[in-house]
Amino acid sequence: MFYKFMGNPIKVGVLFIVVIIGCSFFSSNDSAFSSTENYNYVNRHTNQLISILDKSVLLADSIFIEKRLSQLRANYFIARSYYKHIECFLEYSSPFDVKYFINGPLVKKSDLEIGTRIVDPHGFQVIEEQLFGVDSIDVPLLVSELTLLRESFKGFKNKLKNININDSQIIEMMQFEMIRISSLTLSGYDASFTKTNSLECISVFEGCRALLDGIKKNNLKSYPTENHLKLIAQLRLAENYCSINKNYDSFNRLFFITQHIKPIYKQLVKMHQATIFPYTQVDYAINLNNEKVFEKESYNINYFSIHTVDTFGLASQAKLGELLFFDPVLSGNNKRACASCHNPEKAFTDGFEKGVSYEKSVLDRNTPSLLNTIFQKNFFYDGRARQLEQQANDVLHNQKEMNSTIEDMISKLNQSQEYQQLFKRSFKGTPDTVINYYGMLKAIAEYEKTLISMNSRFDKYIKGDYKQLTKQEINGYNLFSGKALCGSCHFFPLFNGLVPPIYNDTEYEVIGVPEKMNSKEIDKDQGRIVVSRVNIHQYAFKTPTVRNSALTGPYMHNGVYKTLDDVIDFYNKGGGQGLGINIPHQTLPFDSLQLTKQEISNIKSFMLSLTDTTGLNKRPKKLPLFKDETLNHRIVGGEY
Repeated sequence: MFYKFMGNPIKVGVLFIVVIIGCSFFSSNDSAFSSTENYNYVNRHTNQLISILDKSVLLADSIFIEKRLSQLRANYFIARSYYKHIECFLEYSSPFDVKYFINGPLVKKSDLEIGTRIVDPHGFQVIEEQLFGVDSIDVPLLVSELTLLRESFKGFKNKLKNININDSQIIEMMQFEMIRISSLTLSGYDASFTKTNSLECISVFEGCRALLDGIKKNNLKSYPTENHLKLIAQLRLAENYCSINKNYDSFNRLFFITQHIKPIYKQLVKMHQATIFPYTQVDYAINLNNEKVFEKESYNINYFSIHTVDTFGLASQAKLGELLFFDPVLSGNNKRACASCHNPEKAFTDGFEKGVSYEKSVLDRNTPSLLNTIFQKNFFYDGRARQLEQQANDVLHNQKEMNSTIEDMISKLNQSQEYQQLFKRSFKGTPDTVINYYGMLKAIAEYEKTLISMNSRFDKYIKGDYKQLTKQEINGYNLFSGKALCGSCHFFPLFNGLVPPIYNDTEYEVIGVPEKMNSKEIDKDQGRIVVSRVNIHQYAFKTPTVRNSALTGPYMHNGVYKTLDDVIDFYNKGGGQGLGINIPHQTLPFDSLQLTKQEISNIKSFMLSLTDTTGLNKRPKKLPLFKDETLNHRIVGGEY
């Protein structure tokens, strides 16, 4: 069947092929739910979703759609409520389908998991835009999206009875959902037009209560009833807060996170720690057995490492790596060190628009901070490196940066008895303890992993010291994660582009940075496209952290903006397109955010509260000695 409205023919049959492909990714095996009640709950909501979407397809597939718009909108809210009741289950059991077909953001996608294929946005958010965010509805698009979503849930229903889920996993998926609410839902990651985020949280909490009751019925013996009752009470309190505070812009996110989400998460951990609910043996980014959610302790550092089981001697390797990081002997002229461009006094940046090259000219890009660099899955602005070791390797070999070779570095280091002993001690118990290139990269990476900055005034507030932030700073965070939309790319609490709560997906954004201040010409740096060879990644760059931004200027990949005021003004105007630059694939909203001067001041105040270099600006007092006396005059951190 073909539809032709607004000059846009669409062949709906193609969509069903996409659905079959998408639904094939749902996990399935020969086992099933451990709880019949919870299977019935998820299945019932899936049936309700299919039913309401069926009705919506019929309503939309009509020449009288304008007269049926109010009913379509009402159906949308009903479907969203059903979905949010089981969102934690769908996100846990089939994140691929949620991302690409059910509730993905309104941008084209092309990731490693799908190669160079470009996938248009599909699902609830496209439907929401058509029903609430456009002047003229694209009828064939709306019909096709409603159809695709319905078929996605049909595919899920067919697989549901074979999905292997136990009660422990249901508790874990609820833990992830609390993180998802705090980092994504309350930051406008979805429901960006209707702004019904707080009301949708009620559906989530109701779903959690129902799933917990299902677990209780499945575990009549030895069940932690007291913990269960406390958890149910916390969920009801959160529901009540959301029902009272419905306005998206004025919603006090920090209050809600600290007074409701954290207590719920804590009780989930206590439920999980009951002996009848053993933890799933999966190496997640989140330490699910630690109740200190949104704090340093809640992250599993090994998840972000090249070898999650290679944990022997890490402390001594990090000490060795610190020396290597500040030692210019690794450069071709013995005058440049990693610390030359990553200065600890400047939050491991260099303070220049663009980095200084080996030959003292200007590099192509601004130097990013290394603080919290461990909390990434891709490195460099274009994401070309997948591990810290690879990042270090690229820099050491780069003729414009360190201009060195493996042979020269190993040869020089072997002239130092101290370095020989340090390598032997750091890699004791491994097959090879001599100085080698892998050991160098591993040591530098282990040092960089220690550069964790999560003790700012903001972090202390999250931990419970509520005197740390002013009213202006709290308002600033609520604006950052609300009206200003910053939090929909810089995700709480790391405030970078690694998507919570699974943290395996790095976002790249096309924001349209100009080549110069006040210019209407885009910067010539092509960005991610050079790596991915996908056209939607032209001018796309990895979303950096805004932590310690008070110390990391100038800003953007080309250092075009000198102050945070310049940066906020750029976003407030709508990025490159808002400045009048033609950028086909800009992912940033290009209309003005209409922030007032006071709101901009509040956002800046919040960002300044993220400053923390506690214990992270020290340097080695001396470097190892060498047999070659000419090498013993090296300067800690390099000469330039």
